[in-house]
Amino acid sequence: MTRSTGGIKGLPTALRQRLKVLGNNIRLARKRRRLTMQDLADRMFVTRKTLKRLEDGDPGTSIGVMASALLVLGLEDDLTRVADPQNDTVGNALDRDHHERMLRTRKPAGKRVDLNF
Repeated sequence: MTRSTGGIKGLPTALRQRLKVLGNNIRLARKRRRLTMQDLADRMFVTRKTLKRLEDGDPGTSIGVMASALLVLGLEDDLTRVADPQNDTVGNALDRDHHERMLRTRKPAGKRVDLNF
């Protein structure tokens, strides 16, 4: 029996739709490899019902199940792209802003040493 958490119920519609797209992408990858649901579920060491929930975009499906599906399908590298710092435009902008502020507020050193030989 699946345990429901409060956070799942509060997911915005747009996020639920993205999970459905992700599940559909996994379904399509499975079909393109000519694997039945039972074949993939067996290789993932999960039940067919769990795989169905993943492919349906059920937000209660664990990230471990998703990672297992991606591994079996040969798509595990895609998982490392999730929240990749290089693609985090907000985080990168905040880092730049923080570094710029640090440079502007840095106190000048007493005596500077010329290290140019």
